This record gives sequence, structure tokens and C-alpha cells, in this order.
Amino acid sequence: MKVFSKVTLFGLVAGLLVTATGCGQEGLPAGKSPEDIITEALLNQEEVTQFVFEMEMNADLEGEVDGEMNELDGKFSIAGTQNEEKMAITMSLDGMMKGDGVDGDGKGTVELRANEDGVFAKVSGVKVSDEATQEMVDMMLADYMDKWILLSFMKSEELLESGEMAEVDYEEGDELPFTNIQYQGTTDILGLNSYHFTADVDEKMVLDMVDAADVADTQEFLDAATMTGDVYVAVNEMVMTGFGGTMKLDDPEMNGTIDMSFKINPTRSDDVKTPDYTEELTEEDIAMLMFGGSMVDPSAGMEMELDDSMMMDEVDMDVDMDMEMDMSELEGLEGMEEVDLEQLETMQ
Repeated sequence: MKVFSKVTLFGLVAGLLVTATGCGQEGLPAGKSPEDIITEALLNQEEVTQFVFEMEMNADLEGEVDGEMNELDGKFSIAGTQNEEKMAITMSLDGMMKGDGVDGDGKGTVELRANEDGVFAKVSGVKVSDEATQEMVDMMLADYMDKWILLSFMKSEELLESGEMAEVDYEEGDELPFTNIQYQGTTDILGLNSYHFTADVDEKMVLDMVDAADVADTQEFLDAATMTGDVYVAVNEMVMTGFGGTMKLDDPEMNGTIDMSFKINPTRSDDVKTPDYTEELTEEDIAMLMFGGSMVDPSAGMEMELDDSMMMDEVDMDVDMDMEMDMSELEGLEGMEEVDLEQLETMQ
């Protein structure tokens, strides 16, 4: 009976340990520390040429600026695939914003594809709580909503160059952007068996994200931010497969949390087919939208501006001529006055 009790107790303890670290999970390679694994993965990111990915951000922020309360509560997600010749992404936004002249809810989805046939986009589900704004959106996007559109003013190769989601700004010898790294076992990330680490994100990574977001007062933002997260590295491929974390902000003007998750499988990319598009968007169409919709013709506006400038030139010329004539008339009068005086003196 005592032997059975010991075996049972051992089984319970082992079960708790397996549950805590993950069933069937493996240890790190002999002689490798968590820092070694992450460093190797960051350096290997430069070799990644294809991937599928998922990213999600949830923000719950509030604060008081110049006596006005500001709130932001929303979710942003983006997922897709890319290699050197093609790309497809879907972006969705759903949230509430209050402050700085804005107060309401909004949501929408944008799909983007790029391949050898061009760049294509589809906008759908754009809804805002403000009726006037919704009417303006409906008017401006009436010809394009829920349809695949060829963006003829964009080149797919340029878009592919600017859309490298797998790039990491890290070189050999750089300090890791993580501290207090702890190994937690392995887990599946988009089909890849991956090492799982927990870590604190140091100021360098936060700074990079802040710069990318173009936040004005970077240092003030950093002073108010702390971040902890999870880091994932593919066991066999030794490349980064994900990052997730929570950024906490503690500042009167901005406090709350931003939760983020980024997962990537750098071993494959999905096919990107050319959609059946019904519309084409040109640079002229973009200008028309910027000027307030299809009822405005920007080319006519340009002609009007040219005509106005020409008219101004003509007016300036007329003014100059009038001024010259006035001066000559004055000079003539002055001459006449001198003659009259001489004549008077002679007469005297």
C-alpha cells in the first residue's frame, strides 16, 4: 500500500510538471542557452524569403489631454502570405475612439493582392457610427465598395519591397531586445514546432515600435511603458516564428494596455490568384476622391487655376502700364510747369 501511494504521488507530480511545461515537449540543444537560440534565430531572419503570418493588436487606452478625456478601444488584425513574387493580405479594424473631435465606432476590411498581373484591392464592411461620416464614405466609395479593383498606379514589385513583414533590424554583436528570458517548452506556431520563451522586452524594441508609429514624444512614451511577452523560435529551422506580449502604459495622458500577437511560418507561402476585378483605379481617380468624389473634376480645377493666374498676370500688366502712363503724364506736366515759369519770367 505504501509503495502504491509513492507511485501515485510520483505520477501526480510528474503530471503537474508535464502540464506546466507542455505535453511531449523537448529541451534545448545541449550547450545552448535561451539567449543563444534567440540570437541565432534573429540572425537567420535575413534568409527568409517566404512566409504566412498572422498579427493582432488590441488596445484599451484612456487619458486626459488639455482637460479633454480621450479613449481608444479597438482591435486591428492583419494576416496573409508573401514571397519574392506575390503577396496577399487582409486587414481588419474594429474599434471605438473618443477625443480630439472624434467620438464614435468604426470598422472595415481591406484586402490586398499583388502578383505578376498587378496590384488589386477590395474594401468592404466600412461602417461608422456618425451618420454624416458614413454618408461621405458611401458617396466616395460607391463605385469601389465590395469589388476587386486593379490599382493601375501601383507596381507589384514596389509593394513587395515595402511589405517585408519578416525583416528584423538585428546584426551580429547587437544586444538582444529581450531580458529575463525563460524557456517554457515547445508549442505549435502555424504548423511549426517552436521553442517557447517568456521575456521582458527592453527599451530598444519598444523604441523601434514607437519610431515606426511616429509618436512625437518618444522618451515620455518609454517612461510610461513596460512590456512582457512570449518569443517563439522554430525548433528545426531556427528562425523566429512569433512574438506576443502586453504593453502597459501608466501616464495621465495615456494609460491602459496594448496586447499584441505576431505569428509567422517562414517555410511556405500560399498561392495568390488574380481576382476577377470589375474596376480600375488610376491616379486621376485618386485625385478625384481627394477632391471630394466623382462629381469633382480635378483637371477642370487645374485649368481654372491656370486661367486665374493668367488673369492675375494680365491685371498686373494693366496696373504696371497705368502706373507708367501716370508717371509720364506727371513728368509732362512738370515740364509744362517749367516752360510756363520761364515764359512768365521772360514776359516780366
